[in-house]
Amino acid sequence: MILTIAILFWGKDKIQSNAIAEVAALPPAHPCRQDALSWLGNLKVILEAREVREPEEEDLMMQLSPLFLEKLQAAELIGEQRGEQRGEVKGKTQGRVEEARSLVIRQLTRKLGNVSPTILAKIEALPLERVELLGEDLLDFTSIDNLEQWLA
Repeated sequence: MILTIAILFWGKDKIQSNAIAEVAALPPAHPCRQDALSWLGNLKVILEAREVREPEEEDLMMQLSPLFLEKLQAAELIGEQRGEQRGEVKGKTQGRVEEARSLVIRQLTRKLGNVSPTILAKIEALPLERVELLGEDLLDFTSIDNLEQWLA
């Protein structure tokens, strides 16, 4: 595989075309394919940066384009997967926070009666750790005043 990459950079004409075809023929799961595609992408960038290109280099760029696109699509897919994972984690965390707040508000309402919208807004603004602590401390509250002092 290293020889193929070396040929790509230093070979000429048909030799480079054959090397590109060799990389393109690698199975998608081949351990060297992604590295080879990265090198091909580098070669494409180098060729595109040249102000004057020979016709053979134009042909090489045309051969490299689908492989370069494949590498970009693979990188995009990885980015999407990472984004989905982050979204799932964030969603789970947000769900946990909302459930904790809901539970604490139900407990406060049962223990102390109706809670004012102002106090509810303060509870909704609390981070998860504080909501969990409030869930424990509210067991000791005897009046809304205790809750207001806790929130202050």
